[in-house]
Amino acid sequence: MHSHMCRQWLLGGLIRGMWAVGWLMASTSNSQETSPPPCQPKHPHVVWMSHYGEALQMAEREKKMLLLVFHRSEIDAVDKHFQNCILSHPEIQERLTRYVCARLPVDTRIRFQGKTIVLMEHPAFAPMAGHAGVVVIDYAHPEASYYGCVVGAFPFAADACYSVDQMKVILDLPAGQLAQRQQWYVERMRRWAEQFLEKAPKRLPPLRWYNDYRTAYQAAYQSRRMLLILFADPGDQSLGNRFEKEILSDPAIQEKLADYVLAKLPRDARLQQQGESVVLLEHPAFAEMLGLEGVAIVDLAHEDQKQYGTVVSVFPFLNGQLYTLEQTLVMLSLPPGTLTQRTLIYAVRIHPERPASTTGQFDPLLAQEAENHSAYQARIRLQGHHHWNVRFQRISQLLPGGLLAQEVCAESWPGQNLLEAALECVRSWRLSSGHWSAVRAAHPRYGYDMKKGDNGVWYATGIFARSVR
Repeated sequence: MHSHMCRQWLLGGLIRGMWAVGWLMASTSNSQETSPPPCQPKHPHVVWMSHYGEALQMAEREKKMLLLVFHRSEIDAVDKHFQNCILSHPEIQERLTRYVCARLPVDTRIRFQGKTIVLMEHPAFAPMAGHAGVVVIDYAHPEASYYGCVVGAFPFAADACYSVDQMKVILDLPAGQLAQRQQWYVERMRRWAEQFLEKAPKRLPPLRWYNDYRTAYQAAYQSRRMLLILFADPGDQSLGNRFEKEILSDPAIQEKLADYVLAKLPRDARLQQQGESVVLLEHPAFAEMLGLEGVAIVDLAHEDQKQYGTVVSVFPFLNGQLYTLEQTLVMLSLPPGTLTQRTLIYAVRIHPERPASTTGQFDPLLAQEAENHSAYQARIRLQGHHHWNVRFQRISQLLPGGLLAQEVCAESWPGQNLLEAALECVRSWRLSSGHWSAVRAAHPRYGYDMKKGDNGVWYATGIFARSVR
């Protein structure tokens, strides 16, 4: 496992260094304001500081998260509304007691390494792009790699601030790195929006389910869409019919399914092939369905890619268990790729800790390198970063400037099916701090794949383009 440089850790170190110098000075020349009466009574235990250095020192001393609210130099109606109506809301005030809070103008200046700089122009605050808004710095978890780092950056739009519901999500996010927390915020707000919209009447167009494989295949081929097949036994209590009723009927799922051509087939559905009638689930292409009810996806949408016309996802109902709503959303949102690539990405994305390595761009080059190395491990039946020094140089030279290759490897237990093996490989990465630091981190680009050796073991590889800036 090769070393992984954490950009946020470096930025966090610089943040800590600012006040460690000993004479940090925050400008408050523009902080005077006349505000209208607050919309809600303020919580008596929430104190707003106006000095950046003092706020940092208090957060570290009290082991609390630091919340910085940047307002415009000339305070406008948006700033006043946010301070007097949103931050003064009782539910927000209660949450703010867990934070050290500071309110600063966007042109706050500090003394750093003998120079006076605008705080918002420091690289640690780059996600704010100089806008008013909310920043969170973690001083609550001294043992974490992101201690002292910016772990939340939420700039305002020009004419709007965050709502009470948005701020509740921001203040309740679990501990984690900036990229992870930003992704969690998006996911939680999406769920909130879905729950909100559930209260309004839905008028989704009815989905069409084909009951013949050849007809469905032809429809997907002509429309250049993915073909999703639900294998379901007859009867209301079959796993397939329960899955359709309990999960696929959800509005968020229905919206995703609108991008697919859909077929619902019994497990004994047959296909005429070379003059013979064969059971579809017994065809080698569907071998990883294991003859079970479940979902399979055929790619007829990406005719310029090698997986076109092949089965690219299999989700049998293992051990009689249905997939959850969240798992189903993941399976319907996987990037274009081969069966093994998409299965391993699925396993990464559904891990309870939500590792961020697949939040960047799925890179066909890195995926091909991951496929090649997985196949090599499978061929020699030995897990490892074989010839990495040579491969590292070659792959890194193909990446854009500022990016370097990084790799993780894992293997399954013998005899596991594809989905079980993918989950096992992710579990094994979680047991290695070095590997997990790479898998859980966000990268601009990534590629995953896995291959099976003749010893019944699956060998998995993840290759990332990590930023070194």
